[in-house]
Amino acid sequence: MRFLVLGPIEVLGSGGPAKVAGARQLVLLATLLLNGNRVVPLGDLVDALWDDGPPPNADVALRTYVSRLRRAIAAVEPDADRRLTFASGGYRLTVEPGELDLDAFREHVRRARAGDRPEDVATELSAGLRLWRGPALIGLAGRRIQTNAAGLAEERLAATVERIAADLALGHAADLVPELRDLVAAHPLREQLHGQLMLALYRSGRQADALLAFQDARTVIAEELGGDPGPELVRLHEDMLRGAPALAAPPQVDQRPRRDDLPGDIADFTGRDTELRDLLGELPEGGAVAIEAIDGMAGIGKTALAVHLAHRLADRYPDARLFIDLHGHSTEREAASPAAALDVLLRALGVPGERIPPDLDTRSALWRAELADRRALVVLDNAASAAQVRPLLPGGPNCLALVTSRRRLADLDTTRTVSLDVLPPDDAVALFTRIAGRDRADGEPDAVRAVVELCGRLPLAIRIAGARLRTRRTWTVAHLAGRLRQGHRRLAELTTGDRSVAAAFALSYQHLSADQQGLFRLLGLVPGHDFDAYAAAALDDRELGPTTRLLEDLVDVHLLQEPVAGRYRFHDLLRQHARNTVAATETAQQRDAALDRLLDYYLHAANAVNDQVDPSGRRITLGGVGPPARLPAFDSYDAGLAWCEAEHANLIAAIAHAAEQGRHTHTWQLSHLMWSWFQHRSRLHDWLRTHQLALASARELDDARGQAEIHNNLGTAHTFTGQYELALEHTRQALPLYRSVGDRRGEASATNRTGVLHKRLGQHQEAIDHFELAHALCEEIGDRRGEAATLNNLGLMLSMVGRHEDALDRHLRALDLDRQLGDQRNEGMTLNNLGSAHRKLGRHEEAIGRYRRSLAIHREIGDTAGVASTLSNLALAYGGLGRHADALHLQRQALALAEELDEPDAVGSAHNDLGDTMLATGRPDLAGDHYRQALDISAQTGSHYEQGRAHVGLGRTRRAEDPAAATEHLRQALEIYARLGLPEAEAVRAELAAIPGE
Repeated sequence: MRFLVLGPIEVLGSGGPAKVAGARQLVLLATLLLNGNRVVPLGDLVDALWDDGPPPNADVALRTYVSRLRRAIAAVEPDADRRLTFASGGYRLTVEPGELDLDAFREHVRRARAGDRPEDVATELSAGLRLWRGPALIGLAGRRIQTNAAGLAEERLAATVERIAADLALGHAADLVPELRDLVAAHPLREQLHGQLMLALYRSGRQADALLAFQDARTVIAEELGGDPGPELVRLHEDMLRGAPALAAPPQVDQRPRRDDLPGDIADFTGRDTELRDLLGELPEGGAVAIEAIDGMAGIGKTALAVHLAHRLADRYPDARLFIDLHGHSTEREAASPAAALDVLLRALGVPGERIPPDLDTRSALWRAELADRRALVVLDNAASAAQVRPLLPGGPNCLALVTSRRRLADLDTTRTVSLDVLPPDDAVALFTRIAGRDRADGEPDAVRAVVELCGRLPLAIRIAGARLRTRRTWTVAHLAGRLRQGHRRLAELTTGDRSVAAAFALSYQHLSADQQGLFRLLGLVPGHDFDAYAAAALDDRELGPTTRLLEDLVDVHLLQEPVAGRYRFHDLLRQHARNTVAATETAQQRDAALDRLLDYYLHAANAVNDQVDPSGRRITLGGVGPPARLPAFDSYDAGLAWCEAEHANLIAAIAHAAEQGRHTHTWQLSHLMWSWFQHRSRLHDWLRTHQLALASARELDDARGQAEIHNNLGTAHTFTGQYELALEHTRQALPLYRSVGDRRGEASATNRTGVLHKRLGQHQEAIDHFELAHALCEEIGDRRGEAATLNNLGLMLSMVGRHEDALDRHLRALDLDRQLGDQRNEGMTLNNLGSAHRKLGRHEEAIGRYRRSLAIHREIGDTAGVASTLSNLALAYGGLGRHADALHLQRQALALAEELDEPDAVGSAHNDLGDTMLATGRPDLAGDHYRQALDISAQTGSHYEQGRAHVGLGRTRRAEDPAAATEHLRQALEIYARLGLPEAEAVRAELAAIPGE
């Protein structure tokens, strides 16, 4: 189980989260957890629950709360109710080691304080601090709870301060400045934080800012406490003034987060001594990447050997130990493409989705670059071919790739290959004995040898047979052998390889109940890799509770796996066995009906998720047989996103399967419902692949509405890839299709998207025309979200062509609509746009007020792109007031965020902004560097406006030293501005006229 108090209090068991309802119930749980494994006296519990005075029947009420809490825990973990017991005049909640996040946090802190290397200290404290999901015990009231919460907050802050000290010792000063500014603002009287901020600034080469930080600290301390800073802070200030050598920045130490995705080693791993000796003996000492391949038939133990070897070698590869299933021989899905596999691997290394390139070669190069200076081990499991594996191989000399495949990958260069055969007889007997138990096996040695031979000495079959014997206490090994012989003859046609595998599977299947057998068979129809109880219930047309119990029964007899709580999957061979069985048992009509129910479940669940994830999305009338009786409760944005994260691979597989089976309505509608999640998670590859299938299906159905939706979504997808002309072609195709079916909302959406593309292409009047038309359509149909979006876009364009008062009017109208709708995300964007309109009218103070409110909203909702845009604009407002140091600080933050998001347009604009500020502060050389970078980027993206800005900046930087070059840049800018019809053209024309000889 897991008990969480570092944030909202939660209890998680194998059955999911416990439903602990009510404020006092949560206070009771918190009090018991904070005193885990200790008896809490009844009086203390009463005080915690009723600190304003207990009611007359407090003891009875307390027993009721305890009883409810016990039931809530037992509902998610069998026998867990025995954890909460009465003893010695109070109650005790038993918590096992590692189950309480607070204990785990404190253990990390303990290990950090025992360490003597800064990198170890930083690693431990960072791991501990990541356990915090918010303020401890958040949402709970009461004097005792609040006292505990305050104490825990102090522990968190102390650990944070110690982690920052370690990071400073590792040379990460510049990275710490933003965090320290936030901490100083939150804790202005903590002199240690002020000192760390000063030191981080000083070591980042910002000595003036460091001295200003001391002045800020002195002012705050004087105003709040009426005193002076302490001697340590004063001494630090004096050392900075005289440039003390001790303050010099240490060399930066690589402290990227370590990653370990290896599955757990198998406790009863048996044999393979020769293979392990060969593989370990061939490893080079360095100088070239090591590649080792393990091949053999299905169920032979390739993955088990690779994982066991990886654990043996773990200490050699401390930076990353990664595992990925490439599905090269899966029956339910295509083999993972190298591009898709690299997406998973790069994200595992912490690369955000926005930074992952779309094409395979660039993605592979980024993967090799990320591993270039790491000691990393990568297990590439279940590979289809050398071509699939080659782009995934590390390039660094300190890396190891372990590849497993049913095929021999002889054409992988520099590879040591081991081909696995079945286990030798003695090892097979040893494996069976470990699983079944020595007390059962030692008395019947001949029967044991017969069983392992009937299993073909195949590890998977031996495991299933041994587990069956272990769970049947009345059976003998000879009885098991007899059953295997019987199954071997009668069910040979159900094998997918060696007949003994079929016998072992058939034996497990025969001893299931009729309901268990029925669900096992139908689960073979699932197109995706895994499933939850809701999907299984839809497939089997059964209630959720009984379905969950059947799934757990199948896990118990090793016919299903449960890799994480609540999610189930087959081993490949068992999945094929289930498919063979369902094909032999159910009619085609029964199989089709079950698959229809599953696809309908996915369709209606995805639609319900969309109500949370994309409340402004375009709604469609769902096809299929009808809504399922059971759907998860998607009661929040986070719940919707979590479902998409868990199911996205299955939904993609379902879309592909539906397309292949000619279920065209499911194909296009499921794809359409997933597009906003694809956008949110930067899953462009999945987005484009599913929508290509969807477009073909919609055309096959001659469904104009479906074609319009998919064209519109593809227009958005290609906008993100920077293919603006292709995106425009899709939106142009969507418009007449929407009109043909009378879908005014869709027409408005496509018209707005067309305006965005004209704006990106520098076609400003066309953009204004489309935004005005889209706004009129939204007004006509009463789409207030659409009105707000189109007003915002229109305001931006009007401002771009110099109509700032008109722009201000449109943004104010949009803001009113955002607030009426309670749409925080769009409110933050509109406030940002309003600030820009004020700034362009010279009202810099008003602009700053709007920007600050926008920034607060974007940070609150975690909109990184919005934060980057607003920081950039706020910097421009500070620059307008002559506060260039503040402007530079913000612009550098904005550039860093834009680069992190990998948004080229934003990066180019940020470079232009930095160039303007550098030029205003008398640093033309630095300004020129930024302008040149902006020009290169905007030329690649086709952003004509930013190209014009860069040419103007370069003209101004070169004017004194090279008037001819300056003239050429200004002429190019004038040509661009005049072509776009921008008011900036007049200012450039005047500058040209002022150059001697022009």
